[in-house]
Amino acid sequence: MKIAIYQTSDLHGYVYPTNYVDYQELGILKIASFIQNDEKNYDHSLKIDTGDLTQGSAMTHYLSKQNITQNPIVNLLDKVSFDAFVIGNHEFNYGLDYLKNSYKQVEDKILNSNIKGLPLKSKPYEIFNFDGYRIAVVGATTVFIPNWEQASTIEGMEFLDPIETFKSFEDEVVKNSDLVIYAYHGGFEKSIDGMNTPTEKLTKENQASEILENFTSIDILLSGHQHRSFITKLNEVICAQPINNGGNFTKIVVDTQTLEITYELIDVESLGQTINPELEEDFTKLNEDLEVYLDTKIGEFSEDILMYDLFEARLHSHPFINFIHDVQLDISHADFSSICIFDTAKGFEKEVTIRDVLINYPYPNTLKVLEISGHKLKEAIEISATYFVLDDTGSITINRDFLVPKIQNYNYDLYRGLDYIIDISRPFGDRVISMTKDGIELDLDANYTIVLNNYRATNTSKYPAYENAKLIKDINMDMSEIIINYFEKYGKIQIKSDSNFKVIGF
Repeated sequence: MKIAIYQTSDLHGYVYPTNYVDYQELGILKIASFIQNDEKNYDHSLKIDTGDLTQGSAMTHYLSKQNITQNPIVNLLDKVSFDAFVIGNHEFNYGLDYLKNSYKQVEDKILNSNIKGLPLKSKPYEIFNFDGYRIAVVGATTVFIPNWEQASTIEGMEFLDPIETFKSFEDEVVKNSDLVIYAYHGGFEKSIDGMNTPTEKLTKENQASEILENFTSIDILLSGHQHRSFITKLNEVICAQPINNGGNFTKIVVDTQTLEITYELIDVESLGQTINPELEEDFTKLNEDLEVYLDTKIGEFSEDILMYDLFEARLHSHPFINFIHDVQLDISHADFSSICIFDTAKGFEKEVTIRDVLINYPYPNTLKVLEISGHKLKEAIEISATYFVLDDTGSITINRDFLVPKIQNYNYDLYRGLDYIIDISRPFGDRVISMTKDGIELDLDANYTIVLNNYRATNTSKYPAYENAKLIKDINMDMSEIIINYFEKYGKIQIKSDSNFKVIGF
């Protein structure tokens, strides 16, 4: 008997093969259509989604504004008989009512071993019986969610250590199953090369390596959250993580007679898969309405501010960067602004639509205004200054720590409200050689206010300068909405081409 196991993760609501600018070989419809056909080649199948399903695309943004009672994206996976769902951290972004309405129809399939108080029915694990061969699937979610989410979106919930919770029922899972799958919305905090070297600060955001260190009962660990793309064996445990937005998915085949297990990541672009029209029918009208919504004009610039080279923009600044700073400073009235450029960012043509805003700022970040000292601001800029290094030829390039084990360009921040100079020929921690405000050297002992997104304000493992900073203002509005409102307020925007920072030493 052969059993096919399929895993999707971090689909982020990418239903169609597009980012609503370009056609791309990805998406839930192509994956679901393939699985529907492929599973017929096996005696049984087991389908698992490991979270971040309902947020992250233009479609999910549009759905979040529609007061839905059911989520068609979750319904689509249910339509192709997904057996298990793990809740991801981004499932909480649109609030508890949206979370409950999205998953209510599949709550009997939610596997959740470590979120106490989740407002949906769930169970820590389920044992699936395939003609006598029993596969246990345990579900868990990263405990780091309180570091990102607004208190209102996780009210009444407690995020428990997945290692401690698994210890409490590990024996019964092992006793009653032939194969144990751990489905975890979290990633690997240590290298997957067999050396087990830490690849990030051990904050408990990602605990897959720690899970494997603590348990020998797990046969397969299906992970997510980090947007990496790999499948490998670590100490005889099959470990997988699909890339985000439905670019690929996991397929594992278990032969219960020979006990042979084969595994692969399948890239959507390799499938040549046509979409099953029966799966698409629930989205046809929705997609048409979305296209109209996305093409709504909201404002204009004095000229195009398109970015053709994100590295150059991060190195020398760009009118687009100045614009995002201006938006944040306008609503916050802070002294300084801190932003990052997402890899999806393209800048704006002269005429701006809602589509343009969502492409450039696809995440539902809100803003916080913190009080920090000049010393702490310098400490934060010093972290950003580690983004650039010199290669063996003396040319400027990106620090490998921002690229491995996953690309983290979003952890490089740019600042406005002051002028500053970074010298990359100097050692880390001593690269910021000038900080001035209004032509006067910044008083490092004075206190200032800074506006930044809620992820950066709370994810202090990367930027410890913000840890325990006094919260001055919480701006509980998605950044995309803030940008749209800015256009409504000012109409035609005059671009600013100046650069308030310099990177030297190369």
